[in-house]
Amino acid sequence: MKKKIYVVTGANQGIGLETSRAIAAQGAKVLLITRTKEKGEAAMADIRRTHPDADLENYVAELSLLRDMKSVAAAITERHHAIDGLINNVGTWMSDHVLTDEGIETVFATNHLSYFMMTHLLYPALRKAEFARVVNVASNAHSYGKINLEDPGYSKNYHGLKSNGQSKLANIYFTFELHAQKPDANVSVYAVSPGLVKTDIGLKHTNWLHTLAWKFRRRKGQTPAEGARTSVFCATAPEVQAISGKYWEYCEVKEVFKSAKDPELGRKLWTLSERMCGIKDYFYRQS
Repeated sequence: MKKKIYVVTGANQGIGLETSRAIAAQGAKVLLITRTKEKGEAAMADIRRTHPDADLENYVAELSLLRDMKSVAAAITERHHAIDGLINNVGTWMSDHVLTDEGIETVFATNHLSYFMMTHLLYPALRKAEFARVVNVASNAHSYGKINLEDPGYSKNYHGLKSNGQSKLANIYFTFELHAQKPDANVSVYAVSPGLVKTDIGLKHTNWLHTLAWKFRRRKGQTPAEGARTSVFCATAPEVQAISGKYWEYCEVKEVFKSAKDPELGRKLWTLSERMCGIKDYFYRQS
């Protein structure tokens, strides 16, 4: 039986690391995308301490940058012509308005555009699998999100909560619209909420008030391994293989908040994302 191959972004710590560990434990090959080689090697060593025979590969990319996404996707597809799963997990938080060196606000670039672009770049390999899955790690923070089509980087009135909420809402709209537009029945897509998890995401690139709030809030959270369960379930469980285009939490389909129930807004966000990523043929229909 052919070994399945999964790509996990943001795989060096937290939910991404535990997602990689759990999928590797099932006997699949896991391709970990990390920000640096050192972080990738440390993550693989961590997984192999609990699963010595884990089949792992590390790829390095800064997933807030379109050029890095292109180069890492090219490196992956050069070695692997078919991919069984993509877990878009990478995420960041910024208290202040920070642009990447490509001129895109960092949270929007990392938390949304990387999901959109990496799925596009790896789609030819996903469609070659017998059955492939795309898992987008969102959260219930979409409840307070608002898509700002005119200024997605919130350059005029930035706030960390606004930026984070928008990016998590964008993950859900991307999932729904990908499901609606994808031309291949053998590719399924899932938006998942990990729930409240004890990670360090709210402690980086943040001011003292947000740091204090996150330290207090995460005390009641799950472990990263518990937070990874829904991602792993949607990526691997046979019983949900064909259940595409839904929002999941605690391994069950959940209703999204009202903010995520505007299909026209989802289509407009898709168009904006294509323009920002420079994509003319998302599903390679003309290739």
